Amino acid sequence: MDILTLLKTAFGGLAANKLRSFLTTLGVIIGVTTVIAMVSIIEGINGFVYNVLGSVGSNTLYIQKFKWNVNIGGGGPSREEVRELSKRPNLTPEDAEALRGLPCLKSVGVLQEFWSFGENFKLTYKTKSHDIRGINGVDEYGIPLLGYQIGQGRNFTHDDIIYRRQVVILGKTPAERLFGDEDPLEKEVQIAGKTFIVIGVLGEKGEMLGNDMDDFVAVPISTAQRYFELPSRGPWRQLYGSPYIAASVKEGWTIEEASEMVRDEMRMRRGLRFDQPDNFEINSQKMLVDIYKQFTMGIFLAMIGIASLALLVGGIGIMNIMLVSVTERTREIGIRMAVGATRRDILLQFLFESVTLTLTGGIIGVLLGLSLGKLVDILTPLPSSAPVWSILLGLAFAAGVGLFFGLYPAYKASRLDPIEALRYE
Repeated sequence: MDILTLLKTAFGGLAANKLRSFLTTLGVIIGVTTVIAMVSIIEGINGFVYNVLGSVGSNTLYIQKFKWNVNIGGGGPSREEVRELSKRPNLTPEDAEALRGLPCLKSVGVLQEFWSFGENFKLTYKTKSHDIRGINGVDEYGIPLLGYQIGQGRNFTHDDIIYRRQVVILGKTPAERLFGDEDPLEKEVQIAGKTFIVIGVLGEKGEMLGNDMDDFVAVPISTAQRYFELPSRGPWRQLYGSPYIAASVKEGWTIEEASEMVRDEMRMRRGLRFDQPDNFEINSQKMLVDIYKQFTMGIFLAMIGIASLALLVGGIGIMNIMLVSVTERTREIGIRMAVGATRRDILLQFLFESVTLTLTGGIIGVLLGLSLGKLVDILTPLPSSAPVWSILLGLAFAAGVGLFFGLYPAYKASRLDPIEALRYE
């Protein structure tokens, strides 16, 4: 029996019992829909997150007081741990200057974030105002190290830092809120009551999972320390609001090689003996990617569990319905054998029907999964992207379920005695 004949026979059997065929494949449809929808959402988010992290710089090191460590199960550093970490020495411009002498580093900058811890900072221009949670203090190297580009105007200069000039660079969001269509350059804005002159506007960066990356304000770090640093700072503020160093790694050097050279230089500068632990931490975007992968792996495993359960239920249903079909079509099987069909032909016929049944469910599941992913894309900030391998994997799973669970009914049909089958009523 050729493949075309097997296809006609299989689809004929499905068309004869449309409702039963649909209900039988429901488990397969649910399983494949779950796989495709979840993979679409996870892959879409993966691409977006990796793109954002890459724009900040996958080859950038961050020398700070604390280690990036996000506990997926919840919790964080204890009050005692924060108190001890906050006692570590601050990173300084002198540290950054020393690191600039390392052959593995391309650019090194000192940065610090300032939060009001209560009310937002208020930016005003004439009658317009804009609230922002934090101010970024940076040196002349900081803007590119944070992954931003100057879209209009200029970057900070060394003189801006040395002389604590009251100049500011705005992200796209505050620039539009304050100035609209007006040119913001060389205009005076008030930040927490202090006058600053706008010297630059950043290029657009977009959103990350609902967070506006363009809602950004930067001033020279020396100016920020003069005006925005709180006179009384508890251990949490001393730890997370302390200055840090960002350093981009030159091409030809790995993150690991650069980390070791930076560690050696910092230990030497701080006079640490070989038996003393580091009193600083070196972080990188790779750590964030690893944390993110740990999070999405949990979702992926849960998805596999749900999909496997649905496919198992669907497979049992298919085996059951195929056994019923063999019983109902016993006389048909006898007639086929009487006119020359071999046991192999009968085996292939029922096996093909089983695979066709599940593959049809798989195709429906793929379409539903892609639709759900697109719906999430439209209704939420979460993007979706279905790779070709996920579609092929879903269809392969569906066909595999039909092959596995259809084998026994097909074998049973092929072993029927033709004479007894012809007598069956």
